[in-house]
Amino acid sequence: MEMKTSCQNHEECMKMVQMILDGEATPEQVEHFKNHNLKECLPCIESYNMGFQIKQMLQTKVEKKCCPQQISDTIKMKLGFATIILLGFQIYTFPFYCEDIKTLLSCTN
Repeated sequence: MEMKTSCQNHEECMKMVQMILDGEATPEQVEHFKNHNLKECLPCIESYNMGFQIKQMLQTKVEKKCCPQQISDTIKMKLGFATIILLGFQIYTFPFYCEDIKTLLSCTN
């Protein structure tokens, strides 16, 4: 079998590579990609390998930390979202357009 040096479906293949690396592809999609693209298509092989190596490097170099609630609330506020909490349970997150969260309940926009 001769290795392809160009990919006829490059855009679709790159989307599939990203789905596979992100864990969003179905087992059938992964199997098909491995059996066809990763055996026959050099651009697909190179793209997959590069993406895989980048993901591995980031996983070993980047430390995952929880975002403090105050920062999360500030970001939501600046983006224009509010969360109604009732008895400790999150009920609904929605956009709002008032300048101040205190005026949210009286907001008519």
